[in-house]
Amino acid sequence: MLIDTHSHVSLVSSVHDWDSVLERARVAGVVCGLITTGSDSDFEVAREAAHQYHWGYCVGIHPLFIDQVHDNALVNMERFLENHFDDPHLIGIGEIGLDLYEGHPDYGRQLSFFRAQMALAEKFSLPVSVHARRALSRVIEVIDEFGAVKGAVHAFPGSAEQAREVIARGYGIGFGGAITYEGSKKLRKCAVVVPEEVILLETDAPDMPPSYRRGGQSEPSDLFQYLQTLSSLRAQCPKQLEERVFKNSLKFFPRLRFFFATNAR
Repeated sequence: MLIDTHSHVSLVSSVHDWDSVLERARVAGVVCGLITTGSDSDFEVAREAAHQYHWGYCVGIHPLFIDQVHDNALVNMERFLENHFDDPHLIGIGEIGLDLYEGHPDYGRQLSFFRAQMALAEKFSLPVSVHARRALSRVIEVIDEFGAVKGAVHAFPGSAEQAREVIARGYGIGFGGAITYEGSKKLRKCAVVVPEEVILLETDAPDMPPSYRRGGQSEPSDLFQYLQTLSSLRAQCPKQLEERVFKNSLKFFPRLRFFFATNAR
């Protein structure tokens, strides 16, 4: 019962056969996932893919895409949310956040877009999937401005101490391909010590490739190996952890429960 809580399934043209990718995921035990967007031009594509694959989707403007969108992108996003709020496949808002990696877009514009999208999450009572590369402390400051908004920090980039700060604010912690690298010592330590009640699994497919496919691409079927890796690190029964992570996915993204209602399929 694996759920990929953050991916870009169907949005990346370098993957030529998403149908096969999703079939491999199904065989590996992935029952559902979330498609997150990069810009407002992705919204309709994500919605159509979510309906096709019986997945959920989030809409958001990624901090690395803000220089590529028009100033009316936020207006388009609010209008889309208003028009599709009753769509059970619409699960949340993402991917949003801050990125301070070398060569990043203007920080002021990033911050403006992040705050505006957090305000939309608050308005529509939707959870968020947050990007925080080299910006976790600043992301936490914005999270504090919107205490009613909850969700998850995707591809968690911080220490165990920072994880505790995020958890205290009601957010889940997303682990993906990075935990398969033995050199990810800080992240692996974090994965061991965080409470099981906040752990989420994700692939960011086709990004964040695992160690066994270094230089390649990730895909949702990798969740099975991520679960095994996490279980080994935590010295925990894989089945028990799988059940817990499944429950966590529904807790942090409540609209996912639609897919497990008796009449959902």
